[in-house]
Amino acid sequence: LTHFTTEQSHYPPLIAPRGSGRVDEKLILNDIMITGALTKNSDEDIPQCRTYGAINRDPDGEQTPTNAKNSVTYWSLLSENGNFRWFLLSNLITVAGEWLSYVASIAAIEQIHSSSGSISRISISILVIIRLLPSSLLAPVGGVLADSFDRRMIMFILDGVGAVVAWLYVLSYYLESISALYLATLLQMTVAALYDPSHSAIVPMILTETDSLEKAMILVSSTHELMQAVGSSIGGLLTGFVGIQYCFMIDSLSYLVSALFIWKISGEYNPKDSNQATEEESDSSTEGEENWFSLSNFTKMTKEGISYLISQPWGAFVLLKFYAALIYGVADVLNVSFSEQGENSSEIDVDNSSQRLGILFAFVGVGCVLGPIIIEPCTHMEEISSLERACLISFFLMAFGYYGLWQFDEFILICIFSSVRSAGANIVWVYSSLLLQKLSSEQMRGRVFGVDYALAMLSESASALLAGVLLDDRVSAGQISLIWAIIAFTTLAMWGVYFSRVETLKRTGTVEIIG
Repeated sequence: LTHFTTEQSHYPPLIAPRGSGRVDEKLILNDIMITGALTKNSDEDIPQCRTYGAINRDPDGEQTPTNAKNSVTYWSLLSENGNFRWFLLSNLITVAGEWLSYVASIAAIEQIHSSSGSISRISISILVIIRLLPSSLLAPVGGVLADSFDRRMIMFILDGVGAVVAWLYVLSYYLESISALYLATLLQMTVAALYDPSHSAIVPMILTETDSLEKAMILVSSTHELMQAVGSSIGGLLTGFVGIQYCFMIDSLSYLVSALFIWKISGEYNPKDSNQATEEESDSSTEGEENWFSLSNFTKMTKEGISYLISQPWGAFVLLKFYAALIYGVADVLNVSFSEQGENSSEIDVDNSSQRLGILFAFVGVGCVLGPIIIEPCTHMEEISSLERACLISFFLMAFGYYGLWQFDEFILICIFSSVRSAGANIVWVYSSLLLQKLSSEQMRGRVFGVDYALAMLSESASALLAGVLLDDRVSAGQISLIWAIIAFTTLAMWGVYFSRVETLKRTGTVEIIG
C-alpha cells in the first residue's frame, strides 16, 4: 500500500519547501486512511486500491492525469442529474429574491432620508454590515448544523422561515422605519448564515466526480451571480415603476418556490450516514445528534473543526476568501456612490439612481458569470497548483478593476471596470471553495465552510464600514478605488510569495481504499 501511494500520488509533509522532495510516508498512509473508506472484502481481508484519474508516466518521468478535462460537459451535468437541476433552480430563485429585496432596501433608505432632506453613506454601510455580520457570527453554527443533520432538510426548513421573515420588510416600509428595516435584514441574513454551510457542503454529496464537481461549482457560482444581476436589475426597475413594497413581497414568494425545488431533490444528505464513516464514528455521531442542542456538544464540534483546519497543510486556504472579501467588500457601498455621480447629494433622484444602480449590478453580474467560465479551461481539479493560479489571477483582476474605477468617470466605463473587478471576486470565491471541497473530509466539510464564511463576512463587513466612513469624510469613490487597487496588488504579491515558497497538499490523483 505504501509503495502504491508513493509511486502513484504525492502527499507532501505538513509544510515543506517546493522542490524539497520530502515525502512523509506515514502521513501518506494516514491521509489515505482518513479520506478513503476501509471495509472488508467478502473474498479477502486485505484492502484494495482504486484510483480515479489514474496517473501515467511519460518517458521523461512526468505524471499526467489520464481522465480528460472535457469528459463532463455543462449540458451533460444538467441533463443527466435531476437532483443537481433542482438544487441549481432553488439557488437561482433564492438569490434573485434576496437581491431584489437588497436593492429595494437601499431605495427605501434613500427615500426615507430624501424626505428629510439629507443622505448618509453610513446608513448604506450599516445595511451592508448587517447583511454580513450574521454570517461572521453564526456561520460556524450553520457548519455544525450541516455536519449534524440532513443538509437538504436544513435548507428546506430555512427557506420556509425566510418566506415569513421577508414580510417584515413590508412592515418596515409602511412604518417608514430604517431601524425596522435593519431588523428585517438582520433576521433574513441570520437565516442565510445558517443556510450557506449546508448549501455548499451538499454539492459534493450530489456530485462525487471531481470534473463534475468543478463544473457544478462554476455553474452554481456563475448562475448565483447572474441572478444577483437579474434580481438587482429587476429591483432597480420595480422600485421605480411598481413600488418598493412589492419587491419585498416577491422576495417572500421566492423562498417558497425555492423550498419546493429543494423538496424535489431525492435522497438523504446526512454526513453522519456517509459510507466513509467507521462504526465507531457512527456511534459517536448518534450520540452527538441526540445532544446537539447542548452547549458542550456544540463547543466540542466547533473545536474539532478548528483543530482539524489547523492540523491540515491546506488550512490557510480558509484565508483566501478573507483577503478577497477585504478587497471586494467596499464594492456595494461604492456602487451606490457611482450610481449617484453627477447628482446633488442632498437631492438625489431615487428612481434614477436606483435604475443606474440596477444597471451597475447587472454589469457586476456579467463579470461574475464570465470570470470562472473563462478561467475554467486553464484549471484542473487534480492539479492543486492550477487552482492556486486561478486565485492569483483573481486578485490581479480585482486590482485592475479598481485601478480603472479610479481612472475613469464615465458611467459606462465604471460599469465595465466593475465587471472586471467582479470577475476576479467570483473567481477567487469559486476556486477557494473548490480547494476546500476537494481537500476537506465529508464529516468536517460543514464546519470548514462555516469558518470560511465567518472569516469572509467579517472581513467584508469591516471593509464596507470603512468605505462608508471614508465617503462621509469626503473621500471620493475614485480615491477609495485607488486605495483598494493598491491593497489588491499587495495581496496578490503576498499570496504569490506564499504559493511559490510553501509546498501545500497537492493531489494528482484521488486514492480510495475499498473492500
